[in-house]
Amino acid sequence: MVSKAEPDRYADTGFSVKDTSPEINAMIFRHAMSLTPGERFVMGMGLFATARALVWSGIPRDLPESERGRAFYERFYGEPGPDVVANWQSA
Repeated sequence: MVSKAEPDRYADTGFSVKDTSPEINAMIFRHAMSLTPGERFVMGMGLFATARALVWSGIPRDLPESERGRAFYERFYGEPGPDVVANWQSA
């Protein structure tokens, strides 16, 4: 899902966070950049898995799988899914 909020840019990080002070945002960025590329990748995949779980948790389980797959795609990516999405299996 793409944010519709006007971004704030702190500490040249590229992050768009409105509820965190520039000092804390810079600290988080420095910590993330101190990790190895592999560690950052694993951290990103964990965030991705959490986001997927949150989206799946908001979709009624009593929907047919094809409708659940379409609902997931639309909520996660913010656009209607291709027809192949109907064949996805939920998490």
